[in-house]
Amino acid sequence: MSQQGTLRSDVPAAFAAANSNPARLVHLIPDELARSVPDHSIFAYPKTDMPQDGFVEVSARSFANAINRTAWYLESILGKAPADEFPAVAYQGHSDIRYFLFMFGAIKAGYKMLYLSPRNSVAGSLNVLEKSDCHIFLTARNTHVENILSQRNMRTATVPELEELLEDEEVRAYPYSKSFAEARTDPCLVLHTTGSTGLPKPITWKNEILSTYEAWRTIPAVDGYVPTTEVYQQSRRAYNLMPLFHTSGLNIGITMSLLLGVTTVYGSANVVPHAAYADEIHKYGGVDASIGPPSIYEELSHDPKSLERIHNFNYILVCGAAISQTAGDIISKHCRVVSNFGATETACLPRLAPAVEDWAYFYWHPTHSGIVFREYMDGLHELYIERKPELDLYYQGIFSTFPQLEEYSMNDLYSRHPDPAKPFLYKWRGRADDVIVLSNGEKLAPALMEASLCSSPLVKGAMVVGRGKFQPAALVDLKDAPPASAADRHALIKEMLPAIAQANVHAPAHGQLDQYHILFVDPSRPMHYLGQGKIQRHQTYRLYEKDIEDVYTAADNLDDQEGEVGDMRVDFADRTNIAKWLKDLIEETAGIQNLGPDSAFFESGLDSLHVIKIVRELKIHAKLTGGNNLTPDSISPASVYSNPSLVELSEFLYKTADLAPEDPDSAYQSADPNEKEVKNPKLTAMESLFQEFVSTLPVESKPRVTPVTTGTTVLLTGTTGSLGSYLLNEMNNDSNVKHIYALDRSAGGAEKYQQAIAARGLSPIDSKRVTFLKADLSDSQLGVGQENYTKILENVTHVLHCQWPVNFNWTLNSFKPYITGVRNLAQMASSSTNNAFVMFISSIAAVGGYKGVGGVPEAPILDFTAAAPMGYGQSKLIAEALLEKAAQISGVRTAVCRVGIVAGPVEQQKGMWNKHEYIPSIIVSSAHLGVVPETFPSRDHIDWLPVDKLSKVLCEILETASQPELDATTGAISSAPLHSKTFHVVNPQFSSWEEDLGQNLLAAYPEGMVKPVKFEQWVDALKASVDEAERTGKVDVDANPAMRLLEFYSKAAAGGAVEKGARTLPTNVSQSASKTLRNLGPLNRVWLENWMVQWGIKEPGAVQNSFLALN
Repeated sequence: MSQQGTLRSDVPAAFAAANSNPARLVHLIPDELARSVPDHSIFAYPKTDMPQDGFVEVSARSFANAINRTAWYLESILGKAPADEFPAVAYQGHSDIRYFLFMFGAIKAGYKMLYLSPRNSVAGSLNVLEKSDCHIFLTARNTHVENILSQRNMRTATVPELEELLEDEEVRAYPYSKSFAEARTDPCLVLHTTGSTGLPKPITWKNEILSTYEAWRTIPAVDGYVPTTEVYQQSRRAYNLMPLFHTSGLNIGITMSLLLGVTTVYGSANVVPHAAYADEIHKYGGVDASIGPPSIYEELSHDPKSLERIHNFNYILVCGAAISQTAGDIISKHCRVVSNFGATETACLPRLAPAVEDWAYFYWHPTHSGIVFREYMDGLHELYIERKPELDLYYQGIFSTFPQLEEYSMNDLYSRHPDPAKPFLYKWRGRADDVIVLSNGEKLAPALMEASLCSSPLVKGAMVVGRGKFQPAALVDLKDAPPASAADRHALIKEMLPAIAQANVHAPAHGQLDQYHILFVDPSRPMHYLGQGKIQRHQTYRLYEKDIEDVYTAADNLDDQEGEVGDMRVDFADRTNIAKWLKDLIEETAGIQNLGPDSAFFESGLDSLHVIKIVRELKIHAKLTGGNNLTPDSISPASVYSNPSLVELSEFLYKTADLAPEDPDSAYQSADPNEKEVKNPKLTAMESLFQEFVSTLPVESKPRVTPVTTGTTVLLTGTTGSLGSYLLNEMNNDSNVKHIYALDRSAGGAEKYQQAIAARGLSPIDSKRVTFLKADLSDSQLGVGQENYTKILENVTHVLHCQWPVNFNWTLNSFKPYITGVRNLAQMASSSTNNAFVMFISSIAAVGGYKGVGGVPEAPILDFTAAAPMGYGQSKLIAEALLEKAAQISGVRTAVCRVGIVAGPVEQQKGMWNKHEYIPSIIVSSAHLGVVPETFPSRDHIDWLPVDKLSKVLCEILETASQPELDATTGAISSAPLHSKTFHVVNPQFSSWEEDLGQNLLAAYPEGMVKPVKFEQWVDALKASVDEAERTGKVDVDANPAMRLLEFYSKAAAGGAVEKGARTLPTNVSQSASKTLRNLGPLNRVWLENWMVQWGIKEPGAVQNSFLALN
C-alpha cells in the first residue's frame, strides 16, 4: 500500500481531488483561484538573499492579476499576435516566478514562450531558436545573452522586475474566450531537450499536455496504492529548488500550487542553490516538504542537524536523477523519500505512490498510462508508452507531442522489484543510451554507480566511463581541490572506498570500479552540468578524453601505481604476513567474507576480473618488496589459477621470493638418496581425493530388487541449463515417465523453464508431473529438506545427473563440492526403495589425456593420468571412477556418458547455440569480419551433437542402460558384481573442418558476405577489429563475439599444422543403446543454416524449405 499518511483536513474545495477536471485550460486556473480563494498563498520567495529576513507571499489574487499585467505588457511591446500563429518569444532570466507569469500571459495574448537554459552552449541555444523560428528575445535585467544575439538578429527587450509585475494595483483582465475543446491543441510553450548527447532540440507543448497534471489526480487507486498527488497534498508549504526554465520546475509549480493548493516556496533568485542554503530555507521558510536534485540531499544526509530539520517533513521529492541508496535510506528514516522522473516530451506520467520502504521504486499506473516494460538486458527493462485509444491524450501526453506515433520509448531502463509480491514496482537504473559496453561484453548502466559515488561527502559529481575498455573508470568532481600528491591521492581514495564499494553493488561482476581507475576533475576545466544538475556526458567526455585514456594507461603501469598503496609493505619473508595480506586483499577485491586458508578462491566467488586486479596488486608489491626473485614478471594470472587458495598462493609467493633464511628442516629430503622421480603432485591430489570419497561409500547390504522400467520417476539435475531444459522437455513428453524431480542450485526453476519454453520452442510443462526443487547436492540430503528427501528415496527410479559447472580455470579442489554431490546421489540410490539407476553426464575431457594403445575404451577408467590436465576434466574422471566403485561396493546401478561438443538445436528454428562459445564465435564473427577460416588447427575433427538430438540420445541410453542385469541361467536378477556402464556420446558420423565444414560454411552464408582465408589470416582480421574497437570505443560483442577469445584463437593459430584423422572415441556401445545416435548423419549445411538463422546471420525464410525437408 502507499501508506499515504494523514490527509489534510483543511484543503480548500478549489483544490479537492473530487473537483479535479482535466478538461480545463491550466492558464485560466489562476483566474478561478483568484475568485474562489483570493488570499490563498500560491507562491513564496525570500524578501532578501537571507531567508531569516522573511518571505514575500504571492496570493491567488495577486498572481492572477500579475498574469493579466504580463499579457498586456507583451501586447504593448509586441503588438497583437496574429490569429492562430502563436509566434515564439524567447525568455531568459533569473529563476523566479516570472517564468509562470510570462508562460500564462503569453498564452492569453496569443504568443508562446520559449525557455532556454542558461547552461546551454551558444550553438545549442541558436539551434533551438532557429528550429523554433523564434525572432524575439526577452531578458531580465542583468541577464547576459550578448553571445547569442551577436550571432542571430532578433528583436529584444528587457522585461519588468518581478515586483513591478506583482504590484497590487488591479489591471483589467486580458480577454481570452476559447474553450478547452477550441484551445486544447493550440501551442502554448517551447522547451527543449537536455542536449546531453548533442545539440538541444525544441519541444513544443500544446495546452492539452498541461492537463496531464490534473489527469494524474483522477487515476484510480489500485489495491491501496493511491496517486502520488495525494502524498504531495499532505504538505502545506514545499520548498522547490528545481530551475523554472526546466520542465521539472514548471511541473512542480503547476501541480503543487495551482492544483493541490500547496504553497511553493522558492529561494532567492540571486543565490545559486546549494545544500547550506537549502538548509536555511528548511529552517526559516516554514516548509514541510522539499523538492530538488539529489546532490542537495546527498550532502544534507551527512549532517545530523539538517536531518533533524527534515524529521517532521512530509516528504523529500528527488528530481532529475537518482539519489544514492545510502542517502535515500538515511533520509527515509526521517521522512518519506519520493523519486520523480519525467521528460519534456511527456509532461506528467500517471503513477501511484509506493510504500515508504520502496522509495526508490516507481508504480506506473497499470490502466491509465499505457506504460509497458520490455526486456532490454541482464534484468533491465526499457520503458515504452503504447498508445491506448480508450485514454484521452491528457493521460498520454507523449502523443500530444508526437501525434504520429503509436508507441514511444522513454529510453530509460528499470529493474523489477526483487519481491515476487511486488512485480509492478520498478527502479530507475539509467538511460539506454548511457549504457556502457565494456570490451569483455559486459554492459552496465552507470546512473546508480554515479549516484553512489556522489554519496561520498567529498564528491560533487561523478561520471562513469569505459566504453570499449575492459573495466570502467570514473571522472570525479570533488567539492574541494583535487589532491596535489600521490600520498594525498591515496588518502583521498581511501576515504572514498565506501562509496566505491556501494557503486560496485550496481555493477556486474566484470564491470567493477577500482581505485586505479579514478580521475579527478581539474578546476580549470570544470565538468559540464545541465540545468537540473545532470552532467552533460558528451561534452564532458570530449573535454577529458585524453585524460581518461591516460588513466587506463597508468593503471597498467607499475611505476604510476606505487603511490596507490601508500605506506603498506608486504614482508615476503614472513608466511603469516603474506597470508594475512592476501586474505584482506582477496576478500576486499571479490567481496568475500571469512575466506578460509584452504577455501577454493573460485568456488568462493573469485572471477577472472578479480584475478586481474589481484595480479596487479601482487605485481606492485613484488616490485616494492619482492627482492630479486619475486619480480613483476614472475607473476601472472596463472599464478593465481594454479594456486587457488590462501595456503597455496601464500606458499608460492613465499618460495618464489626466497627471502627467508634457509631452514634445512623445511626442505624435502628423500629417504632414498638414489631416488630421482618425484610423483606428479596433481596426480597424487586426484588419487587422494578419490580415496577420500571411496572410503565413505556404503557397502551393499540389501537384496537387489527388480528395477522399475515403466511408470518411472526421474530425478533430473541442472534443468535450468541448456541441455537440462531439453532433457526435461524430452522427459515431459515421455508417457513412460510418471514424475520428474527437477533439482537446481538456484530457486525459480519453474519460472526459468517457462522462459525457456518460448525461447527454445519447448513443450509446456505438466505441473502435476514435475516438482522443481532448489538443491545443494553437497548436502547429505541433497539440500531439499527431510520431507522432500524422503519422497525422493521412496519414489525415484532413475537419476540423470547433468549439473556441473563448465569452468576451465578452476582447479580440482574447486570441484570438490560437485564430486561430493555424485557421492551423495550414489548414497541416495543405495538407500532408495527402487534401487535407483544413476547416470552421470561426463565429458570427453575426462579422457582428454588418454595415452593407451588404440581407441579410448567405452568402459570405466581408473587411471587418472587419462584426464585432461585441468580441474574440469580431472573432476569428471574422479566422478566416473567413484560411480564405478559405487557399483562394485554399494551395488548401485550406474552409467557414465562422455559427451563431446554440444551444438545448437536443429529440429526447429527456435533456440540458439550460445554465440559466445568458441565455435559459434568464429561463425558469427566471420559475418562481421567478412572472412571465414578454411581450417581450424587442432580442432579439425567434427563430431558435434545438436543439443535437441543429444537430449533424445541420452534419454534413450538412460532407458536402455537401466534394464536389469539377469542371470543367464536362472533369468533372475544377477547377483554378480556390478560395473558402471560407459558410453561415448559424440556424433559417430564425424567429418573434417578442412575437408567438409569449411566448404559448407562458405555455402551457408548469404552470397558475398564472406570469403575463405587461412586460419592465421582470420585471426589477423579479428585482431584488427579488436584494435579498431579499442581505438574508437565502438564495441559490439554481439556482432563480433570472437573478440573476447582473441588470445585463445591466437594460440591455436600458433599451434601449427591442421590435426588429421579422427580422435579415437569409439561409439559402438552408445550406438547399440540409442537409435537416434545410430541414425544420425554428419554435420550438414542445413544444420549450419539453421544456426545462422538463430544467430541472425540469415533470414528465416531463406532456409525454410530445406529445413522442413530435413526434419
